[in-house]
Parts: sequence; structure tokens; C-alpha cells
Amino acid sequence: MLTGQRKRTTCLAITLVEMLVASAVMVVLLMALMPVLSSSVRAWHRNSQDTITTMDLTLAMRRIVSELRRAKSVSVSGSQTQVTYVLPSGASGSFGLSYETLKWHPAEGPVSTVYLIEGVVPTDPATGTTYPLFQLGANGRMLTVRLCVRRQTPAGVRYQRLQELVVLRNR
Repeated sequence: MLTGQRKRTTCLAITLVEMLVASAVMVVLLMALMPVLSSSVRAWHRNSQDTITTMDLTLAMRRIVSELRRAKSVSVSGSQTQVTYVLPSGASGSFGLSYETLKWHPAEGPVSTVYLIEGVVPTDPATGTTYPLFQLGANGRMLTVRLCVRRQTPAGVRYQRLQELVVLRNR
């Protein structure tokens, strides 16, 4: 070995400064991604609530339509928030709104009252005007069923609407 040369050693360890810089970069990235993550979680909750409400509304509407299609006669109350039907067997049932809850009194079966869906409002949220839940057509062979459900979610009040035209077959 020559006297003027030094021996070179290479250190492969991470220094404290490099570790602090890497940690700072990670913290900045996490802080930048937090609003995206929180808005994604809020959107997921809102969409899941909307999906649940839509499913509940669809199931209630299917129950109403299937019962009314079996009916031999149908009558709507003056307030248009209740419909009474009579089956070919002579048994009678009804659907009606009571304190924002749509209730069903089946014509047949052991149950006297079934709560179909809660949060039903008889007013249009956009205009504030009252609309009929059950509206019998001029010829008496068609019945329009309109349901608007209001649900409180973390994102605020959400509304779901559904309308169905029922052709009464047994009249």
C-alpha cells in the first residue's frame, strides 16, 4: 500500500436527516389524501342510504301493486291518502298513510297491520304542493300510486320518489 492513499470505507446506513425528510414527505402525502378519503366515505354512506331507501320504496310499491291487481273493487278516500280494496273472495284490505308511515291492513292472513315504509310525505319537496298518494283514473280501471320518501342522512335530507300506474284487472 502507498503511504499517500487512504483506505475508503462506504457506509450503507440511512442517516437521521434522510429519515426525517422521508417522514415529512409521507405526512404531506397523507394530509393531501385525507380530504379525498373523507369525501369518498361520505359519498359511500350517502349512496348506501339512497340504495336502501330505493329498495324499501320498491318493495312497498310492489306489495301495493300486486294486491291491487288482485282486487275486484277499489275505492280511494277523499283525502287520497288511503285506498281500500276487495278481493274476489270478499275479503277487504287497505293501504293508508298515517303520520308519514304507509300501513297495510291485509285482506288475508294472520297479521292485522303491516308497516310498509316510513318517511312518506304527501307533499312535493320541490314545490311544497300536496299531491295524491292514490288517484283513481276517470274510467275507474286505473289507479296511480305516488310515493315520496324523506330520509335524514349524514349528508342532509334526501328524497326518493316512485310512481306506478296500476291497471285494475278484475273490475
